[in-house]
Amino acid sequence: MLFRSIGSLAVGAAAGFIFVTMFTLTQNRWRIDDVLGVWPLHGLCGAWGGVAAGIFGSKALGGLGGVSFMAQLVGTVLGILVALVGGLLIYSMLKSTVGLRLDAEEEFNGADLSIHKISATD
Repeated sequence: MLFRSIGSLAVGAAAGFIFVTMFTLTQNRWRIDDVLGVWPLHGLCGAWGGVAAGIFGSKALGGLGGVSFMAQLVGTVLGILVALVGGLLIYSMLKSTVGLRLDAEEEFNGADLSIHKISATD
């Protein structure tokens, strides 16, 4: 039982490290506006959780067993591929039909004011 708790702590600590590191890189170094951290949280930490279930679910590491590392790895990779292909298809359709960017003035003013006619600071 104690070993399972330590495994849970290790998975959570790794996920916390992944999130903070990648969120900081995404925002500050790469200048990608992902305000809620969707990609590092749901994408990267979700992928880590899928693989970690295969690692820490084994009886050798205190898990209950019945979990195959390879099945978890393949499932995680397939999930990533489905998300990428689906995202690219939807992104392409939106870009070709309605566009994805505001014009320069609207971008300068911000989407809240330009699209929704509300101020983000009031």
